[in-house]
Amino acid sequence: MTTSSEGALPTVEVMLRDGSAAELRPIQPGDRSLIEEGLAHMSLQSRVARFGSGIAHLSESELDYLTEIDLIDHVAWGATIDDVPAGTGRYIRPGGGDEAEVAVAVVDEFQWRGLGRTLFDALVTSAVHNGVGGLYFSVHPENEIVLRMMRGVGSRLDDSEGLIVGHFRAEDVPLGQHHSEFVELLKRYQTAP
Repeated sequence: MTTSSEGALPTVEVMLRDGSAAELRPIQPGDRSLIEEGLAHMSLQSRVARFGSGIAHLSESELDYLTEIDLIDHVAWGATIDDVPAGTGRYIRPGGGDEAEVAVAVVDEFQWRGLGRTLFDALVTSAVHNGVGGLYFSVHPENEIVLRMMRGVGSRLDDSEGLIVGHFRAEDVPLGQHHSEFVELLKRYQTAP
């Protein structure tokens, strides 16, 4: 675990396939501008693949929803590379049930480096730590990046209403190499005032 600069929030530093370093940490209410900047740097194609539409701006209530989270039933990790917003991973467990919907978005210039998989690993670690048993996702059929990753973790895929829906058990996904760092950081943020 590292703290990148004086007063900065602690992060987990992860080396990506191309040798660049990404810093990951749970998203906080003060991250609204990072969310907006990341969305602004996503291509129309990436926004459609992730959100199902070409959404270019978020409302104040949407930003509240995406940044004011409890880190138990709604967990979100943000990643930066050289202090530039690079991606987010999020799960939402409606009503505290056993299953949560998971989603990952990576800014175009940072794709194909392994960041999406790293954010996914942070989410799976968080889910296991918080007692979430099942994870599910919905993606556009052309989102081959996500579909390839989900097939790799043994996800059961179904074609439903124009989207591909997948289900898998969090505990069946092999833990990533940063598992203990993610758990330690998540606990730290969960107990912060």
